[in-house]
Amino acid sequence: MSNGVPEKIRLIPDKWHIHNVGRLADGSSFLVDSQLDPAGGTPRDFVCTFIFDHDGRLVEHSIELIGVRDAYPRGSVGSAKDRHLATLGKRAIAGIWVRPFEVESNGTVFGLIPRQTEDGAWRVEFMPGNTLSFYPPWEAGGYDT
Repeated sequence: MSNGVPEKIRLIPDKWHIHNVGRLADGSSFLVDSQLDPAGGTPRDFVCTFIFDHDGRLVEHSIELIGVRDAYPRGSVGSAKDRHLATLGKRAIAGIWVRPFEVESNGTVFGLIPRQTEDGAWRVEFMPGNTLSFYPPWEAGGYDT
């Protein structure tokens, strides 16, 4: 695969930051994670579920606003992740291939969004908080936080 803008990127579960990716019983893929929107100087936390078809295209999403950072009960993000995972039913944690995408929710753009850096390299950023930034080779699943 090239180092240009990717058609697909690989998400590989690990022990650090990528925990909830894999396959559902119907063969589709999923990603469940928290996300931060730092816009406006008042960070808001979300829990997101993204469902992809067999070719890695986003087909469904659920984005739940947890609240303004530090203004909600401790454990709220973890509880929301558990709820999101429970709605998926039977699932297996596994590496998946997904196509970049973006959706709007709560006045914010979410997604895995390709961006070109100042030096001309391509990255795919998990937005809105750029909490994960994937880089080539896309098949390796490498990322920075």
